[in-house]
Amino acid sequence: MLKKPDLDCFFQPQSIAVIGVPSKIPKKNWPGIYGCLLAYGYPGRLYPINPKAKEIAGNKAYPDLSSLPEPVDLVILSIPAEAVPAALRECARTGNRNVHIFTAGFKETGEPAGIRLQNDIQKIADDNNLQVIGPNCMGLYVPKSRIATWVKPPDAIGRVAFLSQSGGHAQDFTNYGARLGLGFSKVVSYGNALTLDAGDFLRYLAEDPDTDIIAMYLEGVADGRRLLEIVREVNQFKPVVILKAGLTESGTRAVASHTGSMAGQTHIWDAFFKQSGAIPAQSLQEMANTVLALQHIVSVQGPGVAVLGVGGGVGVEAADACSRAELSLPDLPESTQHKLRQFVAPAGNMIKNPVDAFVVLLDLRLLAKTLDIISSETCFDMIIISLHLDWIYDIDEGLHIQELANFLATSARRELKGKPFAVCWRTTRLVPEIKEQGLLFEETLLKANVPVYRELAQTANALSSILKYHLLKKQLRN
Repeated sequence: MLKKPDLDCFFQPQSIAVIGVPSKIPKKNWPGIYGCLLAYGYPGRLYPINPKAKEIAGNKAYPDLSSLPEPVDLVILSIPAEAVPAALRECARTGNRNVHIFTAGFKETGEPAGIRLQNDIQKIADDNNLQVIGPNCMGLYVPKSRIATWVKPPDAIGRVAFLSQSGGHAQDFTNYGARLGLGFSKVVSYGNALTLDAGDFLRYLAEDPDTDIIAMYLEGVADGRRLLEIVREVNQFKPVVILKAGLTESGTRAVASHTGSMAGQTHIWDAFFKQSGAIPAQSLQEMANTVLALQHIVSVQGPGVAVLGVGGGVGVEAADACSRAELSLPDLPESTQHKLRQFVAPAGNMIKNPVDAFVVLLDLRLLAKTLDIISSETCFDMIIISLHLDWIYDIDEGLHIQELANFLATSARRELKGKPFAVCWRTTRLVPEIKEQGLLFEETLLKANVPVYRELAQTANALSSILKYHLLKKQLRN
């Protein structure tokens, strides 16, 4: 087991000092870090530092760290870059060891002055044993501790952690994840990674009792071998999903100008994923979709998929999506087709795989029977249920959509005999009522721990990712 580093003061601080708080909190746009902490309801002792103010937002202001009544658990620097070295020296002098540097303007600029400043603060931090998140980052979002440095983050507390070199991606991923019903334990935007990088946070999260799944947006890393060893160990008991940026020539240049990181080459990172067992993702959305599947599906035994849906064209789309995701769609055995033909008429209904039989979606008894029959076949390891809500809405203006949602959220698991399944829904008509029914349908299933997607490709890719994860984890253990 990895040794847990001493980072509790970042994630569970009882006191925070913010250096560089404006005299008046802006009411429009971004209110600053101090304003965000106030708005999110941070319950600890919060000290605004501004030598020109006596009071800020109704709270006493302080001129410097020396004037505080106590050393604090966390100091946040929101000051010009050239003022950061002196502020770090004051942190060291006053016994404030844990620091988040929000400020940008260091090596990510690629300019001599910025690089020189980063070298200066690196030496100060190393010489004084400071633990630093940043610089050039948004820092922490911890719903349980009511810590956030951006506006209106989600409130839900969950068991997903996210490490990101990008502050914007930290916000976007948590907002998108919240739409999928994901809640977060700890989120860190760590920017240029002065003293604390992805490996340090991974080691902490490995033993964090509040975290089950770890997602990462990674631009570059100083010690790739160390990260590989840490990810490989953590991945044995907590899945790690990584979006690796900067694998193209243009992306490499963008990474260098964003956090000053070295991105690395594609073949190196391909080997990294194979050796560590981490799950690769190509976008924030794909990463969130994979995390959703990991959160609700314990394991997948093999690649065999049965697809139950509506429309011949949709069936072809499903077959292509599964094939691209390296999943297989075995034909239904003749004996199984014979059972289905007892209540599914040949006209307009295909029962090979994908199964295109609208009639079974209209009658929950027939749907239960169909799922029972299909899931009994050993060639199928998982099931995808694809629903065209436009067609179903026309039956009774949406009532049956919610009946389907309640069935899939409850009885479907019994009929499927525990085999994992995911649901995909779509609507193409510009009818607000159908979209509203779809969102309610989605909400019902997510609350019941059923992964739900809006595209067949998303569904197939998510299932394929967790299958590969479980298979590779077994290989690494052997």
